[in-house]
Amino acid sequence: MEPATREDRRNPWRLWFAASVAACCTSFGLLAWSIFDAATGGGAGPASGAPADGPSPTPAPALRYRGALPAGAAGLGLAPAGPAEAADIAFEPAQPGDGVPVRLFVAAAAPGAGIDALRRDELVAALRGEAAGWAAFGGFDRPIEPAFVGEPAEAQGILEGLGAGKFDLSRFRFFATADDLRAALTLESGVLAILPFDGLRPPMVALAVDGADPARGYGDPRAWPLAERVAVRALTPAGEEARARVEAAIAWAPPPVTRVVATGDILMSRCTLTAIRATGDWASPLRSPVGDFLAAADIAAGSLDGSIQDYAEPYGCVSTTNLTSPPEVIAALTHAGFDVLTVATNHVFDCADGGCGAKAMLRTIELLRAAGIATVGGGRNLEEALAPVIIERNGVRFGFLGFDDIAAEDIGATETEPGTAPLDDSYADEKATPPREPAFYKPAEMLSLTRFEAAIRALKAEADVVIVLVQSGYEDTHAPSPRSIKALRAAADAGADLVVGNQAHWVQAAEVRGGTFIAYALGNFIFDQRWTPEHTQGYLLEATFHGAKLATVRMLPYQIEGQYRPMFAEGATRLKIIGDVIGTPVE
Repeated sequence: MEPATREDRRNPWRLWFAASVAACCTSFGLLAWSIFDAATGGGAGPASGAPADGPSPTPAPALRYRGALPAGAAGLGLAPAGPAEAADIAFEPAQPGDGVPVRLFVAAAAPGAGIDALRRDELVAALRGEAAGWAAFGGFDRPIEPAFVGEPAEAQGILEGLGAGKFDLSRFRFFATADDLRAALTLESGVLAILPFDGLRPPMVALAVDGADPARGYGDPRAWPLAERVAVRALTPAGEEARARVEAAIAWAPPPVTRVVATGDILMSRCTLTAIRATGDWASPLRSPVGDFLAAADIAAGSLDGSIQDYAEPYGCVSTTNLTSPPEVIAALTHAGFDVLTVATNHVFDCADGGCGAKAMLRTIELLRAAGIATVGGGRNLEEALAPVIIERNGVRFGFLGFDDIAAEDIGATETEPGTAPLDDSYADEKATPPREPAFYKPAEMLSLTRFEAAIRALKAEADVVIVLVQSGYEDTHAPSPRSIKALRAAADAGADLVVGNQAHWVQAAEVRGGTFIAYALGNFIFDQRWTPEHTQGYLLEATFHGAKLATVRMLPYQIEGQYRPMFAEGATRLKIIGDVIGTPVE
């Protein structure tokens, strides 16, 4: 609008008159447009020429198909073609290596096979009985027992994907479901099973084939040899236009895969500390393939069997049970990508001459957290010591708890005092019952686990996966103690998905309870003990989750070299370490 003139300001009614004329013209214009729009059917109403209250346009007909509709196509709105109707798309069985993989199968063995990978020709030989046993592939001297989950007719089609022609299925044992297979599978079993991908559960060890390992998220699923495949054939132009979309919808899609790797006891003190200092590299204990493996895990968890503090100078390579380390050793832990450590251990109060008490533990927690490593199992009071850590990976919430049954009778946290998370509800009865000895030697009947179980159930309500780290049991033995068995089984029954024990300084037995894998001790990881070969041996426990389901586990043995550096074991040493685990019964 132009500025008002002096004449306008003298006669304000002139402005009102002009505004009224403009509004009137606008109204007539809008009325004329409405009449035109109604007459031609324009605007947001029905299509041009259609009456306002007429029927809606007829939707385009659904694409018609022939053959068995794959599960992934259920939401595409496809309709089966009738006997006299032309189809747009046909779903047909595909030849091995062709078509779209709609369901994956995997090869799996028990830990008793002693291997976790095969070449394709080796897998064929194993299934055909052309190998004498698992020893032919570097595993245990144990016969191979081929098995298949499903029907024999289905088995032949899946196995043909290996490109080796027909198989003699009379050698195979058939299971109707993966649960039936699992019920028949022991840790020492020689079974070699082909089963649907979603049937994987512990103690099954998924086998990589030619380096591809879909169970652990490696390799292209489209090239995986063990798969049910469907060919999508377009029969009309409309079908050709939709074919790529249909193939994408029916193709097998991998679940979120999360690899959690746990270690045994970590102590960078005494002779280990001296050896590290001699290298001039604080990360040297894990600047190795073992450290690289940990760094590649989605979550790395360990057990810190000592303190890390800067209040007092740690001892060097001398005979002492005062186990403490300087802050510089954290470089090895961060180099290997540790995400969480339990400090619910019996040496976390150690602090060289004079002692520091709880200050050593609290400083350890402070230093680790400042380095980006979460801690469980210790705190300024009982509430903090029992607090979980939750780490989210791939949309799944992994919750961790840590508990101590070795020294908690003396350094366990209380409502007002700092300390470790006690496993037992109360150690009063252990202390009051002769002889005077550490509580972890007392009968399992004295171990009360009400608080322990409640903490696990509470975390299970908050997290998708619960992992419990427990320090308990006897030292220098492969057999778990009665208290360890009671506690770790109770953790499984309370809802834990994975339970890892430590303290023995040797590897100990493992077992499956329900859907839970229990490892009673993984052995020393970084440690200077070498009184027996077993003190220098241990294994990384890799637990692979598909979504929130624990799908497969494997043991990766190592040997500690030079009292400070774990290196992956090979040959007879590797098999010995696995054998020490699976060959020890849990009484």
